[in-house]
Amino acid sequence: MSALALHALFIFWVALTSLLILCGLKRSLHRLPLTAQIVLPPLVPIANTAIVYRLAEELVLADPALRWPVIGVATILSLMAMHYLYLQAAWQRETRAVAAAREQAMRARLRPHFLYNSMNTIAGLCRSDPARAEQVTLDLADLFRATFATGDRHSLREELDLVRAFLEIEQTRFGERLVLDWDCPDHPGLDLDVPTLILQPLAENAIQHGIAPARGAGRIWVRCRMDSGRVTVTIGNTVDPHARGEGTGTATDAVRLRLQHAFGGQVHFEAEAEVERFEVRIRLPLANRGETT
Repeated sequence: MSALALHALFIFWVALTSLLILCGLKRSLHRLPLTAQIVLPPLVPIANTAIVYRLAEELVLADPALRWPVIGVATILSLMAMHYLYLQAAWQRETRAVAAAREQAMRARLRPHFLYNSMNTIAGLCRSDPARAEQVTLDLADLFRATFATGDRHSLREELDLVRAFLEIEQTRFGERLVLDWDCPDHPGLDLDVPTLILQPLAENAIQHGIAPARGAGRIWVRCRMDSGRVTVTIGNTVDPHARGEGTGTATDAVRLRLQHAFGGQVHFEAEAEVERFEVRIRLPLANRGETT
């Protein structure tokens, strides 16, 4: 057997057995202190290299004089891999922390003036339309229940219910100035788990930057479509070019980042701004339905 083939076989065997050992120890490592989690994994390929090389010596397939240089190379490669994995873990922890912070910010994002306006709307309806006042109160309660809930995920159907409750409250306040076009037929795909309040900021933006500044009537549309193993949610609004509210895009970017954190590269997020309309389209994979990340 040629030297090249022996080296390739040695590297393959060490890599394969080291990965199998690390996979077997994965759950046990998670129970250990952080220092042990960092130190022990690199020791596995180093020790494995020494054992495999010693066996190769016994079979007269390896030169004993090269034992320590080989172990030294394995040590350097293991330390490099440890450094890479440490940086990757640190990046993932930072990403989770940023996502959690953004989620908390979203939960606190139901602006105080929305509460004041809603209470004024309810007060105005108490005498003229008590049934409608009761419904607005229930919708408001649902919104705040979701805002203060401890769970970080719920179904897309529940998220859409919250968005609809919010928009119907605002429709009651704006009256004929807001036309709501809701087209989300029931479908099993709506059971897909999504981050809580992921669509709420988009609905708020539609009100703040599209409907509120407009001089005349405006329209908000929410649509859901299922195709090719994906669900597409579209939220858009008309814009008055003569009285448009300038936004910074912060909320839209935050929604994009939270979706990327939850679904990775499987999510498609597109925001389209035109002179008289603004629309966001989100495509999510139905394959993740009922799973958490």
